[in-house]
Amino acid sequence: MLFGVATDIGRVRKVNEDNFFIGTDENFPYIVVADGMGGHRAGEVASRMAIEVIDTELTKNLNTDLDYVEVGEVIRQAFISANSAIYTYSKANFKVMGMGTTLTLAMVYQNKIIIAHVGDSRVYALDDKAIKQITKDHSYVQELVQRGEITKEQAKNHPQKNYITRAMGVEDIIKVDIIIKPYNGEKIVACSDGLTNMLDDNEIFDIINDATDSQTAAETLVEKANEAGGYDNITVAVMERN
Repeated sequence: MLFGVATDIGRVRKVNEDNFFIGTDENFPYIVVADGMGGHRAGEVASRMAIEVIDTELTKNLNTDLDYVEVGEVIRQAFISANSAIYTYSKANFKVMGMGTTLTLAMVYQNKIIIAHVGDSRVYALDDKAIKQITKDHSYVQELVQRGEITKEQAKNHPQKNYITRAMGVEDIIKVDIIIKPYNGEKIVACSDGLTNMLDDNEIFDIINDATDSQTAAETLVEKANEAGGYDNITVAVMERN
């Protein structure tokens, strides 16, 4: 797999609370993005802890004897371990009490795309014809959309669009969405909401397909999100088949 990744503090925030990681093992290639929340409550600590625990747990527990369902369960358990680590640390350290983070991972294994997801960072899949959001935001506004109370267009400018309903490290128990879909060679994108609040899906699609490679795509997406306002930290990871 080929990878591209870029992150930026944006034009407003004083700290970049996003973190990312690329798993380059040829048997288990993956991208993961975490968007820390809390600001003064050290969201950057929470997102970094999440990434570190995921890397450690997957390195320790993944092997090619597992089928894709078992790999999905290993990833889910890694998320649970990360949640526990963040929650425990937060409770023991007053200065970061209440910190949390989104955490979204996409892995390709046995011709499947395996996704684990908590929060409102997103995973997209795209080919040369269309882009599709695979994850569903764990957010108040997404719940309104699902109930039919507002439209997707109204959601884009809703005053509470940044209120998330699920995050890593906030509670001692976490529900992790696991999504397993056939992988047919699509480009896979994981990103924080600093991108998706600034660019719509069609803009993301055009930028990625116009780019010469994954790294250029990631860097251009961050650049364009900053040009559109850069109101939040921006992180983009792109993964595509060689």
